[in-house]
Amino acid sequence: MPDIEVLADAIDNHCHLGPYGLFFQPGNPAAGLVRTTDRPGILQACVFSTLAITIDVRAGNDLSLAAARAFPNRLLAYAAVDPNRGEREIEDELARCVAVGARGIKLHTSLADHPFDGPGYAPALAFANAHRLPLICHGVGGPETLRRLAQAHPNAHIIVAHAGAGGTSARDLDGGVYQVAREESNVYLDTTSSVGRFGVFAAVVRAVGAGKLVYGSDMPWMCASHQVGRVLYAPIPAEDKRLILGGNMARLLATRR
Repeated sequence: MPDIEVLADAIDNHCHLGPYGLFFQPGNPAAGLVRTTDRPGILQACVFSTLAITIDVRAGNDLSLAAARAFPNRLLAYAAVDPNRGEREIEDELARCVAVGARGIKLHTSLADHPFDGPGYAPALAFANAHRLPLICHGVGGPETLRRLAQAHPNAHIIVAHAGAGGTSARDLDGGVYQVAREESNVYLDTTSSVGRFGVFAAVVRAVGAGKLVYGSDMPWMCASHQVGRVLYAPIPAEDKRLILGGNMARLLATRR
């Protein structure tokens, strides 16, 4: 049986809030997310509204901020970015959200149909760099794009969504985003994934280092219990589990200025 004490200070870095237009997601209001995190014993969860990364960034960000106000010790709001808005509008929206409590930034390149290194995301990267914020991105283009932007924004904590579970094979652990995460001090990999062959996650931890991985569930898009089980049942030291489940994320959140 796993040592559940490693969950004492766990932080889920990747949770979606509110409805999605293409399919039904049960239990996705703020209260539902809190109840779901209670089951495996997750202390806090970073939330970003699905509305904000699809059709209405300001209204969606307001949903995330309201959720954090309603559950101030449990939910941490992230501000999403619409790369199709003007630079000044993006900067103003991020400043507005951070001024009232947002703790990080969420980008979703595929839903926005905009590349990670495109001009529409430049203000978000610059803002994260200036304020030492976590910035989680679904889709980073490729290893060299990730490396170039990480080096250009050394104070931004860039989290690559869905990259830290290893997927179906450990064959690529010597290169790609894994190599970038090993070599760039401000690049981290998020553990959310719908797949993960037996033993692959432990291989990722050995290849990248526990200090470069942050736990995420992607709920309600994915099952929180399944996602946390990937870490709890992995044949890795308890201290590594503590870092992945919450220690690393707590450190990144603490640098905001």
